[in-house]
Amino acid sequence: MKKFKFELKNGTIKEMDIDELTRWACLIEGIEQVSKKYEELGESMDTDDWIKPLAFQKYLEERFHSMKHDLTVEATLGRI
Repeated sequence: MKKFKFELKNGTIKEMDIDELTRWACLIEGIEQVSKKYEELGESMDTDDWIKPLAFQKYLEERFHSMKHDLTVEATLGRI
């Protein structure tokens, strides 16, 4: 199985398989969705509001297979 290599800020190389890369991509996408919603709500959100970790886990589980397909296609096309 193909490994994806990423150079980290500290100069080390991190290798990930497609499943690990997919989980990270889903988490980042989930955080972006939360950020977008926060910006939409603006000041109407209470500073004590927070997102439960289970919401991220559920999002990751629901999005994983389609994200994996998307990343596999991008890798096949040489874009990642």
